[in-house]
Order: sequence, then C-alpha cells, then structure tokens
Amino acid sequence: MSNAVGQYGGSALSLILEASVKTLTAQQETATWQSSTGIIGSTYADLGASRSAALSLTPKITQVQAWQSNITNAQNTLSVTATGLNQLVSMAQTLSTSLLGISGTATSSQVAAAASSAMSALGDLKTVLNTSDGANYVFAGTDSNTAPIKGSASLSSSSLAQQIATSVQSLNASNAGSVLASATSLAGSTDQAVSVFSATLSVSPAQAADNQRSVMSGTNTTTSFGIVATQSSMTSSSSNTSTGSPIRDLMRDLMAVSAMNGMSSNTPGFSDLAKQIYTSLGTTISQLTEEEGAVGATQNSLTSQSTMLTGLSTMLETQLGDSRNADMATVATNAANIKTSLSASYILISNMKGMTLADYL
Repeated sequence: MSNAVGQYGGSALSLILEASVKTLTAQQETATWQSSTGIIGSTYADLGASRSAALSLTPKITQVQAWQSNITNAQNTLSVTATGLNQLVSMAQTLSTSLLGISGTATSSQVAAAASSAMSALGDLKTVLNTSDGANYVFAGTDSNTAPIKGSASLSSSSLAQQIATSVQSLNASNAGSVLASATSLAGSTDQAVSVFSATLSVSPAQAADNQRSVMSGTNTTTSFGIVATQSSMTSSSSNTSTGSPIRDLMRDLMAVSAMNGMSSNTPGFSDLAKQIYTSLGTTISQLTEEEGAVGATQNSLTSQSTMLTGLSTMLETQLGDSRNADMATVATNAANIKTSLSASYILISNMKGMTLADYL
C-alpha cells in the first residue's frame, strides 16, 4: 500500500517538474537567442505589442534603401557622363583652335594637319559617345542597352561623313553658306540610311531630350538625369547653322574639317567656310559646357536627396530597433534567473529519486 502511494505521489510531482523544466529550457533558449542577436524574437509574433510597428517600418526601410540604390546608380552614370562631356568640350576647343589657325592664310599642309586631327577626333568621338558605366551606355538615354553610335565602322568612313565630304568638295567662292547648310541637314538627318546613331536616337533633338533617363528618388519623386547624344541644348537656343543638337553639330564640324584635306586659303570659299564653322563651334562649346553644368547640378541635387534619405533611414532604423530590439540588461537578468531555477529543478529531481512515502508525508 505504501509503495503504491509512493509511486503515485512521486509520479505526479515528477510530471510537474518535467513540465517546469521544459518551460525553463524554452525560456533559456529564448534568452540565449536574444543575447546573441539583440532582438526580442525570431518572428513577428514574438514581438508582441511591437509587432504592428515592426511590420509597418520594415517595408519603409526597404523602400528607402531602394531609392538610395537608384541614386547611387544614377550618380555613377552621371560621373561617367561628366567625364565624357569634358572630353567633348576638349575636342570642340581643339577643333576651334585649328580652325582659327587656318581661317586666314593657310597652306595646304596646315589644312592637311587640321583635317588629319579632325579625322582622328572622329574616332575619339565615337569612343566617348559609346561610353558605358559598366551597365548602361551613358549617352543612350532610355535605350541604355544599345550603343548610341551603331555599327563597328569608323565615323570617318560612314555614309554621313562621305556625303558631308562630297558637299565640302563642292565648295566655291560663293556657296560656303550652302555647303554648311547641306552638312547641317545631313548631320541632323533622322534617316537610318544617313544617320550614324541608333534608331532610338535618330529622332529630332526635342524627341531625343524626352528619352532622358529617370529614377525614383523618393516618395512620388522622379529625377531625370544624363545626356542623350542627339538631344537639344538644355538651356540656350541653337544657332541658325545648327542641327539643334550640340553633339551632332560637333560631329558635323569634325567631318567637314576632315574633308578639307588638299585645300588651302587659296581654295575659293575655303576661308569663308572655315570662319562659319569656327563661329558655329563657339555656340557648340557653350552648349556642351552648359550640359556639363546641368549634369553637375543634377549630381548636387541627388547628393542632397541621398543625404536626406540617409537621415530618414537612420530614423526608421532607430524606430524599428525600438520595436524589436531586446533590453540587454533585462535579458541578462532573466537568463541568470532562469539558470538558477533550472539548477534548483535539477537538484530537486535528483533528490526525488531517493524519497520514500515518509518523505512526502
């Protein structure tokens, strides 16, 4: 009879202790996880009353990070674009200096040197316009996976260059203006049989400007950025001897000068044409410089936006931390208390193994 009572009593108490140990063990695992991660729980359900705040803040933080990534990518593109524009301005200035040197009295060898320099610059021009930031062609606008200058052939051997050369070779004492107008019309052509640009860029300067890339940089905030190779000037109006696009104008002028080989100041109409191209180049240089400034302004604007987003991200991260981060002092206290309770439970279980009915009574 006493054995039966002892077995029953011992069994009941052991079940209670086992349940307690399981609970304490689970609590110890939670405390250990909190100590290692600094977070209240591994799931939103573990956050209790803070769950709704964490659920609300997490997607906001993700969105801000996406905007910051967009800005970083745009800044990378703009940095490469700025370098390219600087090279274009340098090309235009070099050509302008060459023309200034031959627009008065010039020997055929001096003109040949200028023509050779212009032809070499055409190769550089294609390289610059087909520059990539590692992921996109920076002068291609929205069609950023397609090179702005199509094909593998050099610009100097293109149909456009050949037709401009034919026009220049028709120069006489009275038609310099007509020759430049013809070259301008050819350089501004949207006909794919003539244009050296991709189909997307073989459009009017205004349409090309509409192909400027853009990114989401904030709530309902879209930022346009970059330069499209065939777009119009961003600030000043073009001259009456312009294609409407400063880059197209630069290409036209390089092709025209490269076609002057064999000419001199004694060639009828030569000095007049050289002076007209020189004057047009002044406008081209100004417009390309303005585009450089516009790129810089966009970079500054995006930097300011990025700074604001960094502050917003920090604030949201702080709020998220407040909603899910564990109080480490409390965690340490709880862990110590749990360890003490577990030790006491194990000692009690160990002692129970030698207890008799008399010990219960």
